[in-house]
Amino acid sequence: MAPSNNEKSTFLAKLRAIKEYTPEEIDRPVIEDILDVGRWTGSGVNRQPWEVVVVEDPSVKEKFGDWGAKPAATAGVVFLIVSTSDDVAFDEGRLAERLCLAAAAHDLGSTVATLKNDGPDNAKSLLGIPSDKRAKTVVAVGHTDVEARRARPPRPDGGARKPITEFAHWERY
Repeated sequence: MAPSNNEKSTFLAKLRAIKEYTPEEIDRPVIEDILDVGRWTGSGVNRQPWEVVVVEDPSVKEKFGDWGAKPAATAGVVFLIVSTSDDVAFDEGRLAERLCLAAAAHDLGSTVATLKNDGPDNAKSLLGIPSDKRAKTVVAVGHTDVEARRARPPRPDGGARKPITEFAHWERY
């Protein structure tokens, strides 16, 4: 039986940024399924201005962590989004979110992070990415380390969201 619309909405609303992962590997078919979902992400004028470098090498993931994308260091797999230019950041965000949703569909945690300072140039050099490409956005995916998440100090706001009356404006601001 297919999930109800309410179940689908609940699934989407529960997506959270997960930054703590166990060392458990992610099976290749799961990675390929996540990539296939990402491949179908919409983009402006269907330009599809991106490619993805799949990183499983622990030493490379550790470097990504050192270069500002901290969750990448312990993730099971990292997707580095490589785009045609800086003017496609919106489309990159759409792809990153879709990769996170696909990971969640496989009961995996994920988060989006960015390489900072010289990180993008270092990553391009390390991974053989042409210098005219953008390589800044990272999607870290892994099996959620539940104990590490429980050990985190609670957020002052408890993770609450604005009520819909403060979030949405009907017809006018």
